[in-house]
Amino acid sequence: MAPKYKKAKLKSALLKLQDTHQKRQRATEIRDMKEAALAAGPKKAQQQQSGISTAAQKAQKKAMSKLPPPPYYDYDSILLVGEANFSFAKSLALEILNRGDTITATTLDSFTNMMEKYEDGQQNVKDLEDAGAAVLFEIDATKLAKIKSFKGKRFSKIVFNFPHAGAGIKDQDRNVVSNQKLMRSFFEAATPFLTDTDLGDKKPGEIHVTVKTGMPYDLWNLKRLATGTGLLGNKTSFPFKPEQYPGYEHRRTIGFKEGVSQGENAEILGKSPKTFVFVKKTAKEAAMAKESETANIKKRKRAGEDVSDDDE
Repeated sequence: MAPKYKKAKLKSALLKLQDTHQKRQRATEIRDMKEAALAAGPKKAQQQQSGISTAAQKAQKKAMSKLPPPPYYDYDSILLVGEANFSFAKSLALEILNRGDTITATTLDSFTNMMEKYEDGQQNVKDLEDAGAAVLFEIDATKLAKIKSFKGKRFSKIVFNFPHAGAGIKDQDRNVVSNQKLMRSFFEAATPFLTDTDLGDKKPGEIHVTVKTGMPYDLWNLKRLATGTGLLGNKTSFPFKPEQYPGYEHRRTIGFKEGVSQGENAEILGKSPKTFVFVKKTAKEAAMAKESETANIKKRKRAGEDVSDDDE
């Protein structure tokens, strides 16, 4: 037994020695590489950094190529409501469409409030206006008919990204109701401003609403709110990918708050955001939908169900 034990011990020692030698050899190689880089000077280091940047750009471009293109085109007339720091509008104009003259970007904030809440807002607005976009402040998305400059206008895309009533209500049920009222009012206000083939437009318009998924957002029941107006029908939905919009930075209604808000779109990436697309119904379809909804409400009342004001 003794010879076997000694043989095993010797083998273990040899393996350990080989491992130590390999580590020393690798350390020497790394040291030589560092010395060579230092000897090459700043120019070489700059070239190496440039190579890394180029590789990162190529990787990003490759990842982008696998995504479907954003559903916005240079022939669209686009109305954006509820913008925060205007980074989505800027990305749309400068990165996606390469033009801004077909974009009207609006926010409920005054110019002063926008600057106080979003430090990048003023520059984004300037870039948008330089690109030819119209930027409007203090625009209530639920009262679009009151905007004089909108009179007689129609849009092929009306976009509301991450809407929120911003009421600061802690109770979830009341918070949900508050946001449902906001969205229902928005749908009713926006529908008359959609392009319509019956009115001579080339294509029917669409309303795009992007929200986070999961609780409590699923409780908003956007599809039911839209169809409940009797004016809109569901067309489709798809995942919202912020990386499709270079430079876009999601911001809360309350602004960017240190210790609360998160940068680099972290707040929405973990919530699998989705864009819902709604289209205007024909007059006949709208009338039939309204009759159906009214009949459904009466049926629920007879069954003893609670029917909210939003349902009626």
